[in-house]
Amino acid sequence: MTKDPHVGPRKQIYTRLFSLLNAGVYEIEKKLYELLRERAKYNTPPLINGVLAAVIASEVSRMHKPGVAYLGPEKSFTWEAASYLFPHGDLTPCRSITEVFERVESGVVDYGVVPFSNSLEGPVGETIDSLATREVGIAAMGEMRITLCITKKGNPRVVYTHPHAAAQARKATSLLGADVVYTNSTSEAVREFEKCMGDCAVLASPKALEGFEKICGVEDGESYTRFAVVSRAGGAAGERAVLIFAVPNVAGALYKALAPIANRGINMTLIYSRPTRLSPWDYYFVVELEADERLGEAVEEMRRFTTMLKVAGRYNVVKIAP
Repeated sequence: MTKDPHVGPRKQIYTRLFSLLNAGVYEIEKKLYELLRERAKYNTPPLINGVLAAVIASEVSRMHKPGVAYLGPEKSFTWEAASYLFPHGDLTPCRSITEVFERVESGVVDYGVVPFSNSLEGPVGETIDSLATREVGIAAMGEMRITLCITKKGNPRVVYTHPHAAAQARKATSLLGADVVYTNSTSEAVREFEKCMGDCAVLASPKALEGFEKICGVEDGESYTRFAVVSRAGGAAGERAVLIFAVPNVAGALYKALAPIANRGINMTLIYSRPTRLSPWDYYFVVELEADERLGEAVEEMRRFTTMLKVAGRYNVVKIAP
């Protein structure tokens, strides 16, 4: 029988992996992904893969319950995403996206979950601003189908909801003929609705409106929201990447900045401009890319044509089940 030349390297990697279980959990989190990528070079039997993954997941879960801040309160769409992505996490609601980033950047929590972009309404400005200006990056991304519901009391004169929810259901809110009152989240909108004595309505998620008679599916079209998992380290690998950059205010500047991406055949899945708020008519550009091994050299070339450039994270997109 021919001896497998990979047995030695595989054994060394497994030894290192299991030795990490006796180290601190943050050391595990730091090195685990790198070691698993190295292990993937070798043709390891699927059964061993499964057993190893289960043992490591069990040990990490036992040793560490990550602190997770999210845009709350409970039963908001972001709460649903955070609960799915961190089933064993210690979840803390925040009143704003900015507060989530502050808690992550300061180290009060390990991770944050915030809305990043909606398929009908586009990127969330407050999330982009925080990614551009804070020492925080995207570690993962979850995608969830969004269903919106309406319930009302009497003949509504006001409807409570979040700005993005209102933008995703313009037809339904306009049919009510009521003034829209914005709240920090759809679950907060339900709390305002509960205080209302009459002639009001609310647009929110099915979970936030559990126990109420409601009409669901009122969004203008099929709607999906992506929720970013952010951390101080961000993500170093994955199928997608987000870049945030600025260019000089001269003709052809954006074309030159994007040329390194196009010349390497890297597919761009999103582009968005956002005011920097540093000076009038000054903009950040945000792009999402299908990342591969060509990304690093493309980024280095882009730096020649940009006044600021941040790799805001590399990640994979996880489907969030309802």
